[in-house]
Amino acid sequence: MHTVIQDLRYAFRQLRQSPGFTIAALLTLSIGIGANTASFSIMDAVILHPLTVPDLDHVLTVQEQQDRGDLRHVALANYEDWNRLNRSFEELAVHRSADMALTGAGDAEHVQAEYASPGFFSVMRANPLLGRVFDQSETQPGRNSVAVLSCYFWQHHFGADAGVLGRQIELDQHAYTIIGVVPSSLQYPPSTDLFIPLAPEPAQLGNRSAHDYLVLGRLRKGVTPAQAQAEMHVIAERLSRSYPATNQGWQVKLVPLLDDINGFYAPFFFSMMQGATLFVLLVVCANVANLQLARGIARRPEIAMRTALGAGRIRIVRQLLTENILLGLVGGAGGLLFAQFYMRISILSLPREVGRFIAGWSNIRLNQHALLLSLILSVGAGAISGFWPALAALRVNLVDQLKSGSRAIAGAGRSRWLRHVFAVSQVALAVVLVIGAALMSRGLVGMLHSADRYDPSRMLFFNVHLPAARYDTPEKLAAWQNASLEKLRALPGVEHAELTTTPPLSDFAWLDDCQVENRPLAPAKSQSALRITVSPGYFAAFHIPLAAGIPSGRMFNQDDNLRSRPVAIVSRGFVTRYFPEESPLGHRIRMGSGRDDQTPWMTITGVAEEMDYGFFNDVHAPAVYMDAAQMPSAGTMYAVTAKGDPLAMASAARKALAGLDPSVPLDEVKTYTQFMHEHTTGMKWLAENLGVDALIALLLAGIGIFGVMANLVAERTREIGVRLAMGARREDVLRMMLRRAAWLSGMGLCIGLLLAFVMAYGLGSVLSFVHADDPIVFGCIAVAIAAIALGSSWLPARHAARIDPMEALRNE
Repeated sequence: MHTVIQDLRYAFRQLRQSPGFTIAALLTLSIGIGANTASFSIMDAVILHPLTVPDLDHVLTVQEQQDRGDLRHVALANYEDWNRLNRSFEELAVHRSADMALTGAGDAEHVQAEYASPGFFSVMRANPLLGRVFDQSETQPGRNSVAVLSCYFWQHHFGADAGVLGRQIELDQHAYTIIGVVPSSLQYPPSTDLFIPLAPEPAQLGNRSAHDYLVLGRLRKGVTPAQAQAEMHVIAERLSRSYPATNQGWQVKLVPLLDDINGFYAPFFFSMMQGATLFVLLVVCANVANLQLARGIARRPEIAMRTALGAGRIRIVRQLLTENILLGLVGGAGGLLFAQFYMRISILSLPREVGRFIAGWSNIRLNQHALLLSLILSVGAGAISGFWPALAALRVNLVDQLKSGSRAIAGAGRSRWLRHVFAVSQVALAVVLVIGAALMSRGLVGMLHSADRYDPSRMLFFNVHLPAARYDTPEKLAAWQNASLEKLRALPGVEHAELTTTPPLSDFAWLDDCQVENRPLAPAKSQSALRITVSPGYFAAFHIPLAAGIPSGRMFNQDDNLRSRPVAIVSRGFVTRYFPEESPLGHRIRMGSGRDDQTPWMTITGVAEEMDYGFFNDVHAPAVYMDAAQMPSAGTMYAVTAKGDPLAMASAARKALAGLDPSVPLDEVKTYTQFMHEHTTGMKWLAENLGVDALIALLLAGIGIFGVMANLVAERTREIGVRLAMGARREDVLRMMLRRAAWLSGMGLCIGLLLAFVMAYGLGSVLSFVHADDPIVFGCIAVAIAAIALGSSWLPARHAARIDPMEALRNE
């Protein structure tokens, strides 16, 4: 311990005696460690630990799957049998979301309700913040008129009023009594406003066809997910034999709740952000290593003296690494301050409403996981950046270093090679980050502008959710749709008023199984298409024409209704994939896979041109359009095109629809432009963070090249003086130094471009708006980084060309 303290004191004294090096290294380390700590803190809160639920790894979602198809929701009767037969779960709970209208206090307002069994709260280990949650007696039909509010809804709708218990609210014109408020830690499902007891009717309890429910379960202690899966498989086989008409071919799949919440793309995006910040840390380590190498050269006489006095190599390496780790720890402390600032800016750059839809967003903070990571990064960055410089410092010729006036050996050999490697690495990593950020940003800008052909600033969007209790038949839904469109089209200044389940570039498209009549699929094969329901005028409003160059039929018309034969329009991509050598017109198709969710057979009457419906690669899937007049939906989006400002029409649209039914709310009223900007908020945030990381890496790479060239000039001062004394021109010296900088920059560019190509194709395989073969991005960034690298070497090269030969040779 005495030796360790002695090493620390000496390390602190050495760092204090080199303030320029210490400040530069500490700032660099603080930025790299802070960015990684902040990035990890966000990822930890949103992806790794989004819910503060005890033993979250014991909570699983229970889903059903037919014939190896997509995972599906659960039939309620099956859930009842699982609950009775299983021995793996401590408790199972069932829940189902519902769009409801909050009325009785001004304009109707849309709320997201969750029907749930009482076990939902015990499975999630959620104790009420106020009042209580519902019990088993309140799950009987007619006795479930109670509601438990989410913390977000309680704070924003009731002003966090503690006296809210006992008050009544009206949901879908039915009175509910507020009995409790759950804490903010219960952020699942993320956008839920309130919970209502699930009170199924006897017919629902016996239904094995309607797969409409979500099931959660908490494993018993000592039971593994694999054991539970094996037991549920046995139960599913038993039910399949008992109820072959509904359960034949259906299996049960257990998925960790954390995986179900995250999906695929959220971890992908946050992993990209964490990976980019790790690249920045590598650039930081390379930069600090270069500083350490330059400092180590200056300290070689000191190391030679200590060696001559009896210090062993291990003792010297330990002292040098102690200095580096101390430097890393102090840099880590500064990194915590930078991380706090970085997170604050990141959170403020997004709308406050984001926290409602992303579980864990309100939990972002520097917790124990982040502090542990910061400590690991601090020690690791200090050790990594100092290890090779420490070894290089030991490679001294003791006799030569102790000779009076010896300088020839100072920068020779491996240390110079290492500095070149670190400089090339910095440039290569900067190239990868800058190109990645540029591709994301360019793709996002292009995607936002791809909606310009619809004139999005003149189009108003809003959602309508019709209460299921009153609009319980297709006839009632169709009547509302027809009447509402007539009302909206009659408003002054309206050019189009249409409805759709999926507007272009929304990423709302539902990829569903598709069947073609008389074309049975081979075993284990499937075919699918985007399932989109629209009103007949949708194609004109969004400028989607019939496909040119092939038999394209007709669009929907007013004769297509509930009493006529079902019809469909398919996209050109659908024809290319499923009817490559014949016309699809007249063929019949239907959507859906299960017996309970299939549409009627629809006759293809038209072929429309292609349209992009989202951001990911499956948006290029073939599309099937269904007529909303034939297949009306309780929840749909309205698109109203105005001659002037569409937001000015919002009030008139509300009044027009309130005249039909005052209890039906308009939700998320905004222009198409606002919709696009809000819908891409997460990706813009990711692109901005990648851009910040890229700028940091680019700055550090420029500093790294500058440092290498400055050290090179210092090492070769005597050689340059001799060259000038022997008649070399100053222009020759300038070119010689710039050639070295160009070689380093060129190597870094080549390696970086190769890595960037690989990264770009990886991004392009997931994100449709990222074009991996964008020559403008690659070319412009390569030129820009080359210019920055050469520019940062100009001053040292110019200084070399101005060396006075007499001064350089004075001490020789």
